[in-house]
Amino acid sequence: MTNKPKDRSTHQAARGKKLPSIHDLTCEKPEIGDVKEYLKTLMEVDDRSCAIMGGALVEECLEIAIRCRILDPGKTIADGWFRGPNAPFGTFSAKIQMGLALAIYGPQNHGRILAVKDIRNAFAHRFLPLDFDHPALMASLHKFAPFLKGSTETNMKLIFATGCVVQARSLMEDAVENGGKVMTPSVP
Repeated sequence: MTNKPKDRSTHQAARGKKLPSIHDLTCEKPEIGDVKEYLKTLMEVDDRSCAIMGGALVEECLEIAIRCRILDPGKTIADGWFRGPNAPFGTFSAKIQMGLALAIYGPQNHGRILAVKDIRNAFAHRFLPLDFDHPALMASLHKFAPFLKGSTETNMKLIFATGCVVQARSLMEDAVENGGKVMTPSVP
């Protein structure tokens, strides 16, 4: 029996690379190409994962759209606005209100994004199993997709996932359209 040397190439290649922190994982930004493929991902996971991941996608794209509409105070200050326990825009709710205040969307999309948040929260904070067919979710799903009333579509997960991708893409397109514009503050 011969002692064969271990293959250390993988280990050697990984040396010197810093592992991402949990915070780093939550800060990864989607690219517009990622949003296009996300529907497939959402449909492959269970209902709880779909709700949480769909909500996270919309929240992240909303933050990107907001950051493209405000003056750039620098990374440290801007991150303080959106990250950390005392961040004024650290919650999905705060971002939703800011999105409306900045006219990123109107009242109809405001209601839809609130419905995404409510559905996401129901799945994220419930101890018992939950799926998209639960009757308590129907009111929020109808706000999110008003075309459902009278519809024969019964795959609520597909409706939620599609709606999240559409909202995220719309927010990303707003960011692309409005990002990089020079905005000068005016003092009355």
